[in-house]
Amino acid sequence: MVRKITITKKRVLMEDEIEAVGEGVVKRIGNGAMILSSKKHIGKKVYILVRK
Repeated sequence: MVRKITITKKRVLMEDEIEAVGEGVVKRIGNGAMILSSKKHIGKKVYILVRK
């Protein structure tokens, strides 16, 4: 599996096998936070990008 991430001047270029792309809001849960996702993604590695 080839994985390449390049960050230059506020731009992100990712080259990876992507199954799905989702967007959501980080929600408070206790002292932490969570992002809602489908059950089919449980146990998979994910990328989380935090925007300003």
